[in-house]
Amino acid sequence: MTKIAELKDRGAVVAWSPLSDYADVLALGSKEKGGIGFEDNGGELELYDLNITQVSNNLATLPEPILLGSIKTTTLFGSLAWGKCGNGGDISTSIIAGGMVDGTVNLWRPAALLGGENDEEALLASIQRHKGAVSALKFNPHTDSSNLLATGGSSGQVWMIDISQTRNIYSPNGDDKNGCNLGGEVTQVAWNSQVSHILASSSANGTVVVWDLRQKKSWCEMRVESNCSVSDIAWNPTQGLHMMTASKGGGGLKLWDLRASTSMPLTTLEGGHVGGVLSMDWCPHDDTLVVSCGNDNRTLLWDLHSLRPIAEIPNEDSSSASHHNHNTQPSDFYGGGLASSQHKRFDVSWSPIRRGVMSTCSFDRKVQAHSVIGLATMCGRPPKWMSPSGGVSCGFGGAVVSINNSNSQRSVTIETVVEYPELVDVSEKFESEFCLGTDCITYCNAMATRATDPYECQVWSFMQIMFETNAREELLSYLGFDPETIHQAAMEFNEEEEGKRNGSSNALHSPVSNDNGSKVARMAMSKKAENTVTDALLVGNFEAAVECCFRSGNLADALILASCGGADLWQKTQAEYFARESKSRPFLSLISAVINDQLNELVAASDPSKWRETLAVLSTYGKSEEFPALCAALGDRLEEAGGDFANASLCYMCALKLGDAVRYWKYTLQNANMANEGGTSDLLSLHDFIEKVTVFSQALDSSQYQLDDDVANLFTDYSKALANQGMLVSAAKYLKGFDTPECKELRDRIYCSRMGRFCPDLMASPPDFPFDYVNVGVAQDLHGINVRQGGVQQHMQMQQEHDFASQLTDPIFAQQTQEEQQSQQLQQSPQFQPSPSELSSVDASLPPGWVALQDPSSGQIYYANQSTGESSWDPPQMTPAPVLPPAANSYSAQPSAQPANAIQETPSLSATNSSSTSQKVASKYGDGFVTSASNPQLAEQYGNVGTSNPYTNANRPGTAAAAVGMTPKKAPVSGTWAPDSMPALTEENKELQDGLMSIVDRLTASAVGSMEKKQVAESQKAVAVFIKTVARGGVDADIVIKVRNMIYNIQSRDYASASSIVTGLVSNEWKDHKDWLKGFKFLVQMVTKKQL
Repeated sequence: MTKIAELKDRGAVVAWSPLSDYADVLALGSKEKGGIGFEDNGGELELYDLNITQVSNNLATLPEPILLGSIKTTTLFGSLAWGKCGNGGDISTSIIAGGMVDGTVNLWRPAALLGGENDEEALLASIQRHKGAVSALKFNPHTDSSNLLATGGSSGQVWMIDISQTRNIYSPNGDDKNGCNLGGEVTQVAWNSQVSHILASSSANGTVVVWDLRQKKSWCEMRVESNCSVSDIAWNPTQGLHMMTASKGGGGLKLWDLRASTSMPLTTLEGGHVGGVLSMDWCPHDDTLVVSCGNDNRTLLWDLHSLRPIAEIPNEDSSSASHHNHNTQPSDFYGGGLASSQHKRFDVSWSPIRRGVMSTCSFDRKVQAHSVIGLATMCGRPPKWMSPSGGVSCGFGGAVVSINNSNSQRSVTIETVVEYPELVDVSEKFESEFCLGTDCITYCNAMATRATDPYECQVWSFMQIMFETNAREELLSYLGFDPETIHQAAMEFNEEEEGKRNGSSNALHSPVSNDNGSKVARMAMSKKAENTVTDALLVGNFEAAVECCFRSGNLADALILASCGGADLWQKTQAEYFARESKSRPFLSLISAVINDQLNELVAASDPSKWRETLAVLSTYGKSEEFPALCAALGDRLEEAGGDFANASLCYMCALKLGDAVRYWKYTLQNANMANEGGTSDLLSLHDFIEKVTVFSQALDSSQYQLDDDVANLFTDYSKALANQGMLVSAAKYLKGFDTPECKELRDRIYCSRMGRFCPDLMASPPDFPFDYVNVGVAQDLHGINVRQGGVQQHMQMQQEHDFASQLTDPIFAQQTQEEQQSQQLQQSPQFQPSPSELSSVDASLPPGWVALQDPSSGQIYYANQSTGESSWDPPQMTPAPVLPPAANSYSAQPSAQPANAIQETPSLSATNSSSTSQKVASKYGDGFVTSASNPQLAEQYGNVGTSNPYTNANRPGTAAAAVGMTPKKAPVSGTWAPDSMPALTEENKELQDGLMSIVDRLTASAVGSMEKKQVAESQKAVAVFIKTVARGGVDADIVIKVRNMIYNIQSRDYASASSIVTGLVSNEWKDHKDWLKGFKFLVQMVTKKQL
């Protein structure tokens, strides 16, 4: 049910309100009076609110229309129009025009009707110009010309009325006195939807005239019908040169394109009305929908995409029909009730405001409103008024695509939306300060100066030291151990003053004056000890003298004596000295470790709280090759002993252990993420992490740059964050060196994005496809053969089609490509490439080269020849050894017992068997299916040969000849590009060979990207095939001359002439030379593009 409102007993013409505030208001002008009497010839103008948008609790009943106002008229209406004048949409500026049957045009103010004013106040003007009934009225829909009213009368005249000056009445043909006479009743007038001064009028004599009001003459006159009336016309709401005409006769609906022809319609809408169309209207909200009503008592909704009716709007629903059958109407006494012809409609009109709403007027005095929103979807797509006026879609790289579907301005806008401007700022600052030329030392110093966190300041300071040329000296200075300061303090030290300052003395020491008069302490030795030492020295026993000194506590004397007793004694004495004094003098353990090369033991026994002193020792005394390992050991000591991960990371930095240093940085990043609202990533902290790792990596070589997958994922997350802000070029820089699946996928997405060509790293080495190719097992039906193609091969074919899609606009090239793709589908089939696991053991009953295989799809056994690539469901027969006839019989005059139709000459019985097998294959599949993929020698000679010819009398390339005794075609020429092994041409053609190879070399050197490299490969193959074919004498002399001219034009930079030559060759010589012409076409296109 489409009916949403109904007015009964109203034989009227109607006009919808053009005002948004009064969108449900319909004006009715009485067209005829029913049951009034013979004396009453007057009419009535009524305004009804149809209450279309009113929500009713009872869905079975329609809302009751409300009468808003009415005016009596002296005559009936022939036509009615409602227009809004000026820019305003107020009811006070709108005007209702009524075309009366007496030739009068009345103008009323609808505001007065709604306000209940009398008839005289509502009537603005009454204009008498037509000699007969006013049959057509239309206000100009354009704002700048809304004051113009076009009228057409039954006398065949068209007049223009300026309602702002009602005396300004003129004819569109310039004859304002007599007007224009179209030779028949004017059935309709229609203003052009795009140009305000263009008007069309239709007449009963079958013509349509398009008027140019500026020129005051007709723009064109169309003979639509020869023997019937044009009942209605309408302009396309969006195309100003498209027009629809309706005919009362059998012409139906015709669509015209005035740009193409004014004498022949673009098309005729068929499959609809029978017997003519009474009225039609073009939907103002969807230019693909047209509604019409006809003499066949049908109201149809048309879809202009299919040029077919998609729905019929019923004249009477089932409920009203049932009600009508059970209730007797007064008119039933005359003629036994309303016939079906009286239900037919004579007018249809779309609402200019309500989308999908239309009105109908029928001969049974009913005015109805219908909603066709549901019917409009029967075309398979939603109507345009259901399409959003705009839309937004977010894409990769922070791209936001917005569409504007408004009729006035349709546009697609691509913008980059920055969600985190802070991240963009710090990233751009990092790019500008560090990545674009600032040296690492200056950058690290600036970062340490700006750092507010003490640890961050230490990190950047240590990083700065890593890039210094005297890194160890700078490290000592940063740790607080300045050599100059320490030397000055040692030179100015005084034990006696220090003792007085500290209030302590050593009674065991007696002061002794030295050469410069200062006093130093000396350990006293007993007389007995002195005598024992003297005796030992007298006999040369230094070891005994040293031992006596140790026992008497004179360690210094022991060291002096040991220096004279040899190396072994010296080392033994040193060890004893350090063992005795290390506890009281801690610095001696340091000297012991340095002297004995035991820095590892020093680190293991060091105090974690004094890690700075330990690091200073390592920096001062550690060997260059041992220093990184010692610093790493110190970091391990800090982590294991005290859990000091922060300072341990500094030690790892000194060891250039990036993988160990980032552990604590990751920990701080995790804490920042947890502290972030919602546990989301703290992008600024992530940037700080990436920044430190990136700068640190500049101090490392590739062997030291080893990071785990967690760090790689963090780099990927950072790249994603940058990509989401539209910084695709910067994002690509942080994906180098990582091979995680996420990183590969993101690298591929950036490479394929709109900014991929600006990423030098990606363009120099295009990334691999990030996903694995999987054969999903989909079989392709090819002439009855189920061919299983691998996923990789399908992707390669799709990629090739994508790369060469731009060439398909050439019809010749499209035909060539179609032929080649059909051949490639056969060539790429892996059916005859069984894996080693599928190969069965060689059956002794099979001929040599044949194996039995199991078909994975059906499980059946089939047989394949590994040498020729042939296959068969039937077991091949063993070839019997050839038996030669006796020599005497070969010259015998006896008639041969061989049948007359048998082959007279057989080179070998194996060839006969091969042909027989091929016939079986062709009979089984409808195709002789052969591939050389399993035989490298055949592949090199023939390529991967496949055919799709089911006939046994056809020539087959190579071993694929299914016809017994037929001579096979020449084998294809190999396209292998090997410049050093090219066949030598004659002196006449030597220049030809050198020119082609020179062009190919230049193209090879300039090729960028996968598509260009594929085209270069095709060009190389074509040149190789051409040169080899010329060497064999397979190219006619005139073709060689044309190729020589092509080379000359390329060298002269006359690319248009070169392209013309190739196009001519492709058009005329493709059949015989398509194996190299396709590549020549790529060659000329690339040379033209690169201007080589």
